[in-house]
Amino acid sequence: MCIMNILVKTFLFSTFLIYSSSEPLGYMVMADSGNGLENMPKVEQIDIDKELQKELNTLESRLQFIETTLIHFKKDYDVLNESYNNMKTQFDQATARINQLENSTQKTRMEVVEQNLKYSDLQSVNSNLQKTVNDTNIRLKTNTAALSTEISNITDEVINMSDMTSRDFASLRNKDLILENKFQEISKNQLSIASTLNQIKFQKRKPVVFVAKLSRDVILSDREIITFDDVKLNEGLGFDPIRGVFTSTTNGIYTFSVLVESTNRAVRAAIYRNNEPFAQISGQLLNRGGALASSTTYVHLDEGDRVWIQWTGDNAMIGHLQSQFTGHLLNI
Repeated sequence: MCIMNILVKTFLFSTFLIYSSSEPLGYMVMADSGNGLENMPKVEQIDIDKELQKELNTLESRLQFIETTLIHFKKDYDVLNESYNNMKTQFDQATARINQLENSTQKTRMEVVEQNLKYSDLQSVNSNLQKTVNDTNIRLKTNTAALSTEISNITDEVINMSDMTSRDFASLRNKDLILENKFQEISKNQLSIASTLNQIKFQKRKPVVFVAKLSRDVILSDREIITFDDVKLNEGLGFDPIRGVFTSTTNGIYTFSVLVESTNRAVRAAIYRNNEPFAQISGQLLNRGGALASSTTYVHLDEGDRVWIQWTGDNAMIGHLQSQFTGHLLNI
């Protein structure tokens, strides 16, 4: 509207200049009789009116053209203004989406850092276990050498005792008691060695740990297994990303943690072991249109037992940014 006002003012100013620079036709006749012009014919008033009418019609035609042009210009301006508003709205939406993606990326980076710290802790524990095993092996070698020497000495004493006469029977009996005590000590040492070997065998057990996420959003129906296909860690190779199922390779106590994000439904899921649910996962639908729920549990597994996460609610869209499935064997 400001541009239209400027154009109208420009037109009126131009019209004023035209009228100001034009002299009325009725005054074109010179009145100086001394110059010999008194005999020139005068223009009739009707001719002046006709000329003025022509100029007036021309100006009205121009004014009408300018008004038409201004109308078209206003329409074009309104279209451009509407397009600008639409583009501004799209730009604001894109900016909000970029901010959301940046926040999600920051959360993912924090999760990666946290997982790296956990992995470093596991490596430290494994290093300490290996050091303990090495120290135990050294102690076993030392004890075995000492036992061998002691058995050799006892054997020599038995041989010497067999050469004794009946006069030395009492002394032989005493030595037999001593020998029996030593054999009892050897038996105890053997039991201690066996127990130590069992502990070493338990400590040498390879770590079993996995971390899996979703590579993309997935649509699930009731009783469908959530396939966590983006494997971040899989020590022991027990987790199958194609089926989303973990298979136990070692008897023991395991811990499992699950985080499920639904973008359009309340979270309804469960942790299954061999077709039997043993832990529920549930979360209410929030006002923003999504839900988030987690669960952590412990369970004893035999070799070959299978564990997975199964959706138990209505059809839903599962988000991949926060959903993940982790588990590891506890070395107790």
